[in-house]
Amino acid sequence: MKKLVTVFCLIIFIGLTYGQQASDYFPLQTGFGWKFKVTPLDSVSDPVTSSSVFRIDSYTSVGDYKGKLANIIETKTGPLQTIQQQPFLDSLFYNTNGTDGFEYLNTKNIEALLITLDQTGTIPNFNFVNFFTSLQDWYSTYRFASNVNTEYTMLQKDTTVTISVFNLPLQFKYLGTRLQDQNLQTALGNFDCKKFLIQWKVSTSIFGDLLTLNDTVWIAPNNWIVQDIMPGQYVDNLTLLGIDPFAIPGLETKLTDELVSVKNEVEIPLSAFLEQNYPNPFNPTTKIKFAVPERSNVLIKIYDITGSEVLTLVNKEMEAGWHSFDFNANGIASGVYLVRMNAGNYISTKKMVLLR
Repeated sequence: MKKLVTVFCLIIFIGLTYGQQASDYFPLQTGFGWKFKVTPLDSVSDPVTSSSVFRIDSYTSVGDYKGKLANIIETKTGPLQTIQQQPFLDSLFYNTNGTDGFEYLNTKNIEALLITLDQTGTIPNFNFVNFFTSLQDWYSTYRFASNVNTEYTMLQKDTTVTISVFNLPLQFKYLGTRLQDQNLQTALGNFDCKKFLIQWKVSTSIFGDLLTLNDTVWIAPNNWIVQDIMPGQYVDNLTLLGIDPFAIPGLETKLTDELVSVKNEVEIPLSAFLEQNYPNPFNPTTKIKFAVPERSNVLIKIYDITGSEVLTLVNKEMEAGWHSFDFNANGIASGVYLVRMNAGNYISTKKMVLLR
């Protein structure tokens, strides 16, 4: 009887664990896309709809990035009238391993907020942009098997800042909490979501918590992130440190059907263009994107810094639109390389760095 109970409990445990696999929440294959409406929130979290923009994400590839096998999502943001014609210029990186969803912390995604904090002088003689740039790394942000309402720490960093004549020890914490699951109603239907609260906390042993930045994220099976809300806030508890009250704007990112009516045709650029490869520096693969405004013969070659040809990446007739190829540098020594594109009268060269 005892063995039967043990086996039964084991089966339940395995079933529960399997049901919490992070990979179950990521799209099954590349080509998946998301369309969001992004709306700023004021200091009391009311939407500023007049400043809304749109965001399109595309799950394009899987490849090595900063030591992990990354699901790579290319992203672009812009107004409704031009978003479809804009090229993808930024990328998001995720990794799923067991019950954890890893996210690469890239300060480009929160750069506007960090610049705001620096401009308001939230902490005198302290630069938020530089500090957070030093923390860029992979973090197990979404822990699907974590107990509900149990906080977990992804990062703790201690530093000291000078305010007036006082040296004040500060502690930065990057925290996560899995909240109660929620059925989320969106413009594109209902999703049974895992819900997470992601926080940055700045505190000191003398004054306690000085500043908390909250970010609530909803993640749906086979869809990944379907909603993200960072509330705005008014900070007025730092007057003892000589810091005047200030507002931190928020951001609401929700799925939208407003882009469905916009014809999703192949984006035709106005002129030929070779983008800077990404990532750069890279090891061992990097993506090279380019555009031609009409059907053209395209020649793209890779050279070393001495001008010697390494390989031909593209040499064929290409349809009008945006294209991309992956350059795999396996077997090639570290160093500086040049990628050169010829298409009609267009000639462009970009520098790229292979670091092993």
